[in-house]
Amino acid sequence: MKYWQTFQNALTTTLTYRGNLLLRLLTVGLDIAVASFMWLAVYRFSDQDSVAGIGASQMVIYLAVVNVLALIFSASPIFTLSTLIRNGNLSVMLLRPINYFRQSFWTYAGQATPYLVIYGLAIALISPVFRHGWRMGLSSLVLIILTYVMFFLLISVISLISFWLVQVWPLRPVLNALFLLLGGQAFPLQILPASWHWLTVNPFALAGNQLTLLLLGKLSAHQLTLDIGMATLWLVLALVLIKVLWRRGIQTYEGVGS
Repeated sequence: MKYWQTFQNALTTTLTYRGNLLLRLLTVGLDIAVASFMWLAVYRFSDQDSVAGIGASQMVIYLAVVNVLALIFSASPIFTLSTLIRNGNLSVMLLRPINYFRQSFWTYAGQATPYLVIYGLAIALISPVFRHGWRMGLSSLVLIILTYVMFFLLISVISLISFWLVQVWPLRPVLNALFLLLGGQAFPLQILPASWHWLTVNPFALAGNQLTLLLLGKLSAHQLTLDIGMATLWLVLALVLIKVLWRRGIQTYEGVGS
């Protein structure tokens, strides 16, 4: 229940600062509009009805969904841990009868809940996934949950470099660029040559490109199974790295603010 309270506090904070929430949604809306106009122009002047099996109207939906997913899969835990280490407040966290990563996860989930609701409504109202039988629906749900936990753990791994770096803010544009290119935020990765399709199983692609195609009903049962397997592998790898880096990081932590 102590972690549930953490979730509630994070959600309440997000909803309390409604101006920030609306501004983020407005900014994302403008990004979606610009990207949509660009892609509609591509369809118009190329005289093609589809690109990588995605029609013009579906491309607009793709761009909308993948940009919402970019809000859900944020890099905020990196900067939270960095702040705790720099000001020495991590010492207080270590003395409490809680697991730092569990608390961080529930904070992460609480902050992303408004965007998760938007994605969930899109799945329920638009996606044909749950109309293809209970197995497909259950597998899709497993993929969504696994990917969410996997990405959080991946970001947590990256956050641990805060033990050795004074400033981690330069990572923000790098991670944004990775989600833009490797996550499919700029374009569906399926339009790349076949020799590059292995990129669809990288962690950013699983969180962006693949979950968007899942909503559009563009993932086959085979691809869905492959994505679940890859998300599991990335999750296990992240857990191992967290265990190793956390132990080494704590040994170098001096417990005082900078």
